[in-house]
Amino acid sequence: MPSFELAVEQGADAIELDVHRTLDGQLAVIHDATLERTTDLVGTVAEMSMDAVRSADAGYRFGTDDGAFPYRGHGLRIPTLPEVLDWLPEGTGLVVELKSREAVDATVVALRDSRVAGAGLVTAISFDEQAIERVRELDESLPTGLLLVPFDKVERGLSWAVERRHQAVYPWEADLGLDPMPLIAQAAAFGIKLGCYVVNEPQRMQQLAATGLWGFVTDLPDVARAAVGRAG
Repeated sequence: MPSFELAVEQGADAIELDVHRTLDGQLAVIHDATLERTTDLVGTVAEMSMDAVRSADAGYRFGTDDGAFPYRGHGLRIPTLPEVLDWLPEGTGLVVELKSREAVDATVVALRDSRVAGAGLVTAISFDEQAIERVRELDESLPTGLLLVPFDKVERGLSWAVERRHQAVYPWEADLGLDPMPLIAQAAAFGIKLGCYVVNEPQRMQQLAATGLWGFVTDLPDVARAAVGRAG
């Protein structure tokens, strides 16, 4: 949660998060399928209850360059998706990455009546085509986007998305090439929002914003805001 709060403070238009379904059917907001890389516990989220997942210290592994771990022992817990939805400030968008097909149904239920969905500021995305296909099956009003793994052809993703009536495609940044204009034009012709991940270099941010890219994921929202401006 502190990272989401900081992103909003630094001017992010939206936050992106990942969801996994726990053994008892709840939605844990955590990137990895397991706990050991980011917490003080070991285990697979899908094989644990939400209470067990929340017993982990979510700030345990996050350190600074000088070797300190300032977030340990401060009660930071892995949140549930409903908790994030309740907190999300009005006007801030949300991009929910579905890490597994098992998380889809509960995610759609959680998003359906949320404030951010009502404002038209939420998108469900996944590398798994069947996951976002299931989202559309459950709720056609919920925008969906296809994530492309590095080196996947952006043209393929655009064609698939328009055929299957998804709204957006998000390739790896380098796959847009030095001149992204042809792909941006193709996406515009298809009526598809074209974004990308991850952009942390200010000059590239400025170039992509100038060429009309719909948006990009960044680890540095303050740098991005300074690079592209408030209207970027």
